[in-house]
Amino acid sequence: MAQRKRIRLFSVLVSLGLVLSACGTSTTPSAPASAQPAGSSAPASAQPAGSSAPASTAPGIGVSNISIAWIGKTLNNPWWVSVADFSAAEAKALGVNLTIALPQEEVDLEKQVAMIDAAIEKKVSAIIISASSSDGVIPEIQKARAAGIKIINFDTRISDKTLVDAYVGANDEAGAYKAGKYICKKLNGQGEVGLLEGLLAQSTGVDRKAGFERAIAECPGIKIVARTGAEWRSDLALNATQNMLTANPNIKAIFASNDQMAVGMVAGVKAAGKNPKDYILVGYDGILDAVNAVLAGDLSAFVALPNREEATMGVRLATAIVLNPTYKYTRELIFPGPLVTATFEEGLTDETIYEYAARQFPLRGVTQKGY
Repeated sequence: MAQRKRIRLFSVLVSLGLVLSACGTSTTPSAPASAQPAGSSAPASAQPAGSSAPASTAPGIGVSNISIAWIGKTLNNPWWVSVADFSAAEAKALGVNLTIALPQEEVDLEKQVAMIDAAIEKKVSAIIISASSSDGVIPEIQKARAAGIKIINFDTRISDKTLVDAYVGANDEAGAYKAGKYICKKLNGQGEVGLLEGLLAQSTGVDRKAGFERAIAECPGIKIVARTGAEWRSDLALNATQNMLTANPNIKAIFASNDQMAVGMVAGVKAAGKNPKDYILVGYDGILDAVNAVLAGDLSAFVALPNREEATMGVRLATAIVLNPTYKYTRELIFPGPLVTATFEEGLTDETIYEYAARQFPLRGVTQKGY
């Protein structure tokens, strides 16, 4: 009996040692190669992710033979860089080859089209793409489909859903609706508000505008007195906010349709000689700068866009559908976007800033990216 106990104890200790060893080898993915200075060596995330691959479940297809082109929208937004990082980590875990491409500017449709063409030329197995223009990428996506390439759409929709094999993202209309209801509640149903719009050539810009406007329409005492497009950019949002407050001194709240604009919104309030703490200022995405702004009291809340979930599921969908071509994804895979506030507010808050910061940025203050 004593010998059997010792054998069981040894087995437990060996298993525990293997788990601890596996945990100790995890690494934080680095920024995509396109974020590096010209001439520098590309980091791991830009290279085919994973050298050793598990055995394939589909005859004739090896996991290491799967090549995926991941095409995002911009290097100028840390949310996009984080999704690229998490996608690279997932590809490495699965053993598939992932190549990451991000235009410098979100409005650069021409560059994104060139990236799609490059993926077609390489004869990749699948393309994971967030459209810089919901309509503008269609001709190239049609070419990719004709070449037999699987298409996984994420975050920003391609307007023709028949061209994609699967979609993963968030309900932006519902998220912006939460932001609008939060503002209505905080203003006790009375007051003037402003709206900083994103790019309306993208589904995300259209949906966030619509969601916010729907919420405000349900609060008859609230009026949107200023709507300004800022193209997802902090510099344009700064100027727009300053002008908005000058022209509409009774504005009490502003919704910025993404957090890059929210950062500019806070700066614009200060540039106008105002204190951000005197306004209800709400953003959308959940980047580290927004976390810091909420903790500082300059930003009231934000809706968090699920970067880890979109990144992980995009790569998994691409891998699964290449290995199993008969898989059919007839539904969109939608992850929730929680409303994050400084302290818990019943009926409004989905997650407090402390919970969110621990979940998304556990290394805040230690590493530049916080993860």
